[in-house]
Amino acid sequence: MSTPASQEDSGEMADLQRGLMELPQDQREALILVGAGGLSYEEAASICDCALGTMKSRVSRARAALEDIMNSGQFSQKRADAPPASEAVDAIMGSVETITARREAAGR
Repeated sequence: MSTPASQEDSGEMADLQRGLMELPQDQREALILVGAGGLSYEEAASICDCALGTMKSRVSRARAALEDIMNSGQFSQKRADAPPASEAVDAIMGSVETITARREAAGR
């Protein structure tokens, strides 16, 4: 059984999604692939066509930047403009598939 997310949890998920959108695209993609998608650094580096060390650096910088964004609450997008938390998780996980498909298509 599952329980619905509390209002506080919903707000945190919306903030997480907004925070991810504040990151540069290469860092956002790296963090989504490794953090949300559960891919290894090697798999993510292959998808993004970059060196392993570059992927590790992108993820590290993205995590630090996201932490700063979340702690400061400095978002360019207003919370009211962000999708509901129930959609935020789906959007983040959907990004894994989108990034992977886009990168694979570009590599062909």
